[in-house]
Amino acid sequence: MERNVIETDILIIGGGTSGCLAAVEAREKFPNVRVTIMEKAHIDRSGCLAGGMNAINAYLNPGETPESFTKYVRFDSCGLIREDLVLSMSELFEYCVKKVEKWGLPILSDDNGNYLPRGRWNIKINGESLKPIIAKAAKNAGARILNWVVATNFLVVGDRVVGAVGFSIRNGNFFVIKAKAVIVA
Repeated sequence: MERNVIETDILIIGGGTSGCLAAVEAREKFPNVRVTIMEKAHIDRSGCLAGGMNAINAYLNPGETPESFTKYVRFDSCGLIREDLVLSMSELFEYCVKKVEKWGLPILSDDNGNYLPRGRWNIKINGESLKPIIAKAAKNAGARILNWVVATNFLVVGDRVVGAVGFSIRNGNFFVIKAKAVIVA
């Protein structure tokens, strides 16, 4: 068994959609930051989007607003939400959709270029390759990828998480990842 010690600025535990998008955003905003993704599977097909999907399930179709979406989520979750977070997220739907479309995600649209709705809060996509597209963006952004490495514990100093330890499920190699910031995705 080999021991690997890696120092990084940001450690992202989880290479699903949110982990990959966090890596891309961090590198776009701070190009010199070192980002490492620690993923227990392989980022090309990990997370809830691994098998693809036929719609983006959070989108503001014409006539909808961040406020109307927040009202819908409040009702759907029986009031158990952080309204400020739902509102903030819904304000970013268009930004995120345009980004993955630019990366190559086929989004179905009408003859005028308007996205085709699939329900009130969804748009139709050909999303079989959605996760590989997002994973490729994380790789292209320059994130260091540790596939098949499962995190087993945090490194903690005082009240701060400063990294994580884990091992490769392929060869048993042990990893110590020291980081200035840790995101659990």
